[in-house]
Amino acid sequence: MPLKRLFAFLLTLPCLTLSANEVGLESTNPSRFGAKFTETGGKVAAEFGGDHGVFAFFTFSDKGEWSAEALVSMPKGKSATLTGKIAGKAFNGAGKAEGSGKPEWVTLGTFTTLAEVPAFLQLEAKERKGAVTLLGYRFTCAANAQAKATAMPLLHLKTAYTESPEISVGDRGGVGAATILKAGGRLLIPVVVEKPGAKKISVRFTANNGAKATLGAHVIDNLKADALKKAAKVSVALAGTGKPAVSKEIVLTFPAAGTYLVALDATDATGSVTLNGLLLNGATNPELWALPNGNAQSVHFGYALPAGETAVWAYAEAKALPGPPTTYNCVLGFGHGYFGFQRKTAGPETKDRVFIYSLWDNGYVKNDAKKVSAEELRDLVVTTVAKGEGVNASAFDHEGSGGHSDLPYAWKDNATYSFLLGVKPDGDAAVYSAWVKLAETGQWRFLTSFRRPKTEAKIDGLYSFVEDWSGSYGQVERKCLYSNLWIRSAAGKWVALKEAKSSATAELGRKDFAHTVEGNAIALATGGYSGTDGKRGVVLPIPGGKEPSIDLDKLPAK
Repeated sequence: MPLKRLFAFLLTLPCLTLSANEVGLESTNPSRFGAKFTETGGKVAAEFGGDHGVFAFFTFSDKGEWSAEALVSMPKGKSATLTGKIAGKAFNGAGKAEGSGKPEWVTLGTFTTLAEVPAFLQLEAKERKGAVTLLGYRFTCAANAQAKATAMPLLHLKTAYTESPEISVGDRGGVGAATILKAGGRLLIPVVVEKPGAKKISVRFTANNGAKATLGAHVIDNLKADALKKAAKVSVALAGTGKPAVSKEIVLTFPAAGTYLVALDATDATGSVTLNGLLLNGATNPELWALPNGNAQSVHFGYALPAGETAVWAYAEAKALPGPPTTYNCVLGFGHGYFGFQRKTAGPETKDRVFIYSLWDNGYVKNDAKKVSAEELRDLVVTTVAKGEGVNASAFDHEGSGGHSDLPYAWKDNATYSFLLGVKPDGDAAVYSAWVKLAETGQWRFLTSFRRPKTEAKIDGLYSFVEDWSGSYGQVERKCLYSNLWIRSAAGKWVALKEAKSSATAELGRKDFAHTVEGNAIALATGGYSGTDGKRGVVLPIPGGKEPSIDLDKLPAK
């Protein structure tokens, strides 16, 4: 379909509102932890209670300056400030939504755009008190009151995964782009289907004159099972002209509502071809949208301390299975910090893997403030008392603030490491220290002792988790096994932990996680689009283990 025919077709899509410059939610996607679509009387609305709301794609008939407004509704007495970007620029309007219980137009501001060039709108709610319901948008061209704005339903590629170097993925924070460098690669686009059935889709792409590629497209509902199937693929030919282009229309069928992967296999390629998204022809984003976040869900175990026990030591063993980069396995998390091991990249070398121990400040303090010796910070900031050989220690101020330490070490998959956390009083402060016993040598390595002011010297709120912290490898399962979990009281009594309660973050559209008991361990697994349907709030028994035999007085201190 030629580009001008495409835009002419988009102008015929049904709109939520009546005016030519008022546009519905046809191209609106939810952002992370954001909006969910509802439909009443044939009109679609997007409701969100978090700061992260929606984003959408539009084209405009005329170039030049336009103004943007959002039609929103909030309960009486509630309010929010709408912020975000359009066409690459931050909103410059007031953006204040005052709840009246009725739809009200909120000014977002002005922006400049080219004609018939897709523009990206991001909408968030800050200083929010109450839920926000988005009903539509209104755009006005300063030079031509009759100019038209058009929704552009699109499956973006900002959360797409690539499984080989033949396809590179970029611009993960915006609309997304995937460049086919040569044949043999595969692109996986995670999508959520609200209304199942056959969907007509075209590929938006750019390529130099003479460059070309052929894609084989199919739908995957279970990535593990798909490897065993011989799924029929729909062929899509892309031929470069040096200008933005749109492929022929293909049909992909989604048999039921749920989460899928759209797979694009590059079966042939000459030159470089860049994909800029999949256009929905006749469908809308409220029916079918790309996942706003590529991360596998974070999965956790929480451990209740035995009644009447106060812990000053905690011990656990952990084993990571082979998995993707950017994975953090927390073994001994507690009320004031966390301790575990991380896979930074896919490699097995020391630079690729670390043990990490961090402790939060007694209040949030930015790093710049910590550089100044101020009396008012003495009761807030974590300080480093000691650190082991080869350990890096520094302050941090993202996702809270505190002291961070890491020991670069080439820990191995399928090997069991022991983790030990201890605390001692220091006046009205507490000093928390961490050690790891290496599977290869059986020797304890000291990480760090951090002092936290105004803190009772005890260990509580114990937990473990597995985290995907980049979103680039959410199509690969990561798994960690935890065993032999114990606490020790000040009186010197070791007590086994008996139960683990499951939980997980609420990534939109994802349920591919699991909490299980396997042999002598409890296990956390997440990612992989395997069809697993994880459950929260389940209490699992922790298999019995052997009481730790550690000479605490002879642990290394450097």
